[in-house]
Amino acid sequence: MNASQRASGALRAFVAAELPTDLLKALAAVQAELGQRGLRVRWTRPASLHLTLKFLGDIPADRVPIVAEALRATAAEHDVFKLTAEGVGVFPGLRRPRVLWAGLGGGGDALAQLQRRIEDRLHAAGFPREAREFHGHLTLGRFGEDAPRGAVADAMRPCATQRFGDFELRELVLFQSDLQPQGAVYTALARAPLRGAT
Repeated sequence: MNASQRASGALRAFVAAELPTDLLKALAAVQAELGQRGLRVRWTRPASLHLTLKFLGDIPADRVPIVAEALRATAAEHDVFKLTAEGVGVFPGLRRPRVLWAGLGGGGDALAQLQRRIEDRLHAAGFPREAREFHGHLTLGRFGEDAPRGAVADAMRPCATQRFGDFELRELVLFQSDLQPQGAVYTALARAPLRGAT
């Protein structure tokens, strides 16, 4: 967040689900494995890995309670559910890879339904809808402009169907993202447990 945004009371925010420590360790091992295969990637710090459900961008600080209430109302309608982190891929595709991700399986339609409801509630509160279709994933890193697609495909192949671990989506978290020279620092502003979370 730059000085003018801080002065105007704006903050950069997004809605996400946190990942358990054992899964973070497994994903860090995948990053290391892919790095050893020669992938030139700006890796996401393992401690910063999360499942993004809605990126809000820069919002006025006084709108945080509105977002928090929308998340609490949404979470109260959805039961805790399990997801599996498995496989790796790239966005938008191997012709021009930009984002390296770990995929998500399991949970049936629960993740898509939850994300749609978040979109609906926040849109009703005055936030724009995401233009792109939601594809649940965990961002492992980002490629530079010169990523060689053949090398990327070869490096990913052994992990393409690998299972990294299961986790329960138990809580929605509104995060503030503060961009620092060493990378983004995330601060939880509000939490909303799903139905059945203890």
